[in-house]
Amino acid sequence: MKANLIASRYECSRCKKNMRLQKRKGTVDGYEWRCRNQSKDNRHDVVRSERKGTWFSKSKLAITIILLLTRYWFGKSMNAFVVNDLKVNKNMRQS
Repeated sequence: MKANLIASRYECSRCKKNMRLQKRKGTVDGYEWRCRNQSKDNRHDVVRSERKGTWFSKSKLAITIILLLTRYWFGKSMNAFVVNDLKVNKNMRQS
């Protein structure tokens, strides 16, 4: 958040209050934005990816790998070095 790679806050589309960034197993980075309201008049559970609106929102890679790739890209590292150092290839799937 400090580097502005992901939003520091999101507003819930249903109640217009700030959503909370919560830990969540099963997501690529382990977090999601969530607004859960149990009131009778506006009951809702809105979930949003922490990556929504970022240039890497469609990536399946972990954010740590994305940051390293970005560093190497701007540092103009040689492709073979990057592939070897990060242990990635075109068929790789991150869990």
